[in-house]
Amino acid sequence: MSERVAITGIGCVSSFGIGYRAFIDAIGSGRSGIVPITRFDTAECRSHCAATIRDFDPTAFFSPLKLRRVDAVGRVALACTRLLFDDAGCTPDAGGRDDVGIALGTFTAGLDSLVEYLGGLTDHGPTGVPAILFSNTVSNAPASLCAIEFGLRGPNVTFNQREASSLSALVFSVGAIRQGRTAAMVTGGADCVEETFFKVHDRFRALSPMRGERAGGAEAARPFDRDRNGFILGEGGFLLLIESASAAAARGARVYGEIVGVGATASKAALNGWPADGAGLVTAMRLAMADADLRADQIAAVIGTSNGSLALDRQEADAIVEVFGSRSIPVASVKGAIGESGASGAAGLIAGLLSIAGGAVVPTVGFLQPDPALAVCVSRGPQPTRGEAFLVNSVASGGTNYSLVVRAAPGRS
Repeated sequence: MSERVAITGIGCVSSFGIGYRAFIDAIGSGRSGIVPITRFDTAECRSHCAATIRDFDPTAFFSPLKLRRVDAVGRVALACTRLLFDDAGCTPDAGGRDDVGIALGTFTAGLDSLVEYLGGLTDHGPTGVPAILFSNTVSNAPASLCAIEFGLRGPNVTFNQREASSLSALVFSVGAIRQGRTAAMVTGGADCVEETFFKVHDRFRALSPMRGERAGGAEAARPFDRDRNGFILGEGGFLLLIESASAAAARGARVYGEIVGVGATASKAALNGWPADGAGLVTAMRLAMADADLRADQIAAVIGTSNGSLALDRQEADAIVEVFGSRSIPVASVKGAIGESGASGAAGLIAGLLSIAGGAVVPTVGFLQPDPALAVCVSRGPQPTRGEAFLVNSVASGGTNYSLVVRAAPGRS
């Protein structure tokens, strides 16, 4: 018999500060974490903003000596894991745990170290590069450091599925628990905005520009909006502790909800482009609902993958209409507030989990004017919901589609 999968801990470091409460309070009140970039010069760029982490001092979590060998994404992942275990009330003991693993989704882990390493190698030769940098040039370093720090000796895997990285990690983790391969997993996503990464996206004109050709084209993230003109990059860590329901019950864990269905598909797409159509996402949503043994009319809301891109938002809107028909199901996206990243899918799951438990889905920050071509029910304010089960979608440039069905525990907001 397949194990049920319970969510028992949450750890967040976001553009709104430390902890999931700062995140959900800001999202729920319609605030945006998008600000002008000050970390590097964007004078020659079309775009100048990102949802950057604030109020994060990694030395509040770990000693400066230990942090010397950890890159930016690793610091976020380590802090989120500490917050997650504190929230769950089950920090592994000094001996570690063989039955707890980690699956981390990331788009940018290793990039800042790799860029610094290659720059030093080019400018100064092999003797001019600190050896301590090398271990962080690979994207699986943050998950490995978390496993070492917290004694996680179960499965250890890193997923780079671009924008869908964190949901990819979650799908893997759900499978590991259902199949009895482990009792618990730390999973979700962590990313940081790195200069080269940002400027490549800007060069390929993927980001919302300071000035756009469309009316109202100022730089902003506008999911589903009539005047959307590209996405904004974001950063942060959004991790969950998921456990088998039997393990959670055995230790008397507080349960935020359950992941009850997963769906995954691939779509035809141009290199670095969004899928050619929404058929793959339609199938992913239906697979997730079938896995959960739920009908479309039993889903309370959809937390969308839409980020303000013309093609992606249109495809998701059409896919939702295809799945739910004429029903006006509440739809929301968190990417107008926290930007796009490999961690954004997990952020959407957390936002849905905490808001729908209270009877409403979060507003879509950045949504101001409905697009007549998109027949979905999006709101600038919280939308009342009926029921606890909701869908979370994530689509990656390149054609990967994921959908999860999550059931929130009532009253856990």
